[in-house]
Amino acid sequence: MQHFLQTLSLTLLLILPCCAYSVTTQTHTQSYEYTVSDNTDQNNLVKNRLDETDAIVVNPFAIALYKPTYILPLYYTGSPYNDVYRGNTPENEPLKKGELKYQFSFVVPVWQHILNSRTTLYAAYTQLSYWQAYNHRAFFRETDYEPELFLSSQFDLPLSKNWELNVINLGVEHQSNGFGGPLERSWNRAYVSFVASSDHCLFIIRPWFVFHDTTYERQNPDLTHYLGHEQIVFAYKYGPHVFSLEARNLIESAGARAGITLSWSFPLNEHLKGYIQVFHGYGQSLIEYNQRTTSVGIGIALNNFI
Repeated sequence: MQHFLQTLSLTLLLILPCCAYSVTTQTHTQSYEYTVSDNTDQNNLVKNRLDETDAIVVNPFAIALYKPTYILPLYYTGSPYNDVYRGNTPENEPLKKGELKYQFSFVVPVWQHILNSRTTLYAAYTQLSYWQAYNHRAFFRETDYEPELFLSSQFDLPLSKNWELNVINLGVEHQSNGFGGPLERSWNRAYVSFVASSDHCLFIIRPWFVFHDTTYERQNPDLTHYLGHEQIVFAYKYGPHVFSLEARNLIESAGARAGITLSWSFPLNEHLKGYIQVFHGYGQSLIEYNQRTTSVGIGIALNNFI
């Protein structure tokens, strides 16, 4: 099953840009935890990116990008977490510091404008993979699978002169790494997320509740100690450049066990962006949730948060 999922992930990675292209060429937008808009506002980043979900209904073969979708052929980790993999790699090879990292993420509307309201039901899927492509025998050291289902309601509530509360989402999600035995990591969550924006900035705060089922208690009972119960995202658009910060467990642990991702995207051509990413803290992937790591990568992306 693990080999099948890895093959499927590579196939999706190849076809996703083609599918996403069919959406973005119609609307020239990206999406992250947003719902459908009835109109656009040139001074608001979220509203300028809501219409792409309507294109999905028109084109049943199209999908919309969700979280950042990227590939980093050069991804360097200063101190890879070798201990957890000992005896579980081809020929027991240690991890190399350089590897290939990629993420793809898409969303589709399941039920738009429920009962003529401004609420839509969405299904989304995100996959994050770390591939030891430069090892003697290349192998995927970790792939995290994350399906989710959420209700998204649009409010467009003014918070100040320039800021609006655009969207509130309520959802459930599962995340696991597909392994069995001692390498398995898994958790299920219910969350609410609040999305606010201005003409140049995006802010998301997403607290969650963790279901302590038997798999969670058996495989990773202290996972929330490191990954916490909240995530914040802040993104700033400066011309064609987008700078973003993702932080998990920053508030709850007062920074002691936070996982922070900084990214910078910039245009390469009409459809591709250069992408630089830096990570520091806990939980870079599920299998190393209780290990602090620092990594930096460079590659290309289809979208960023805005």
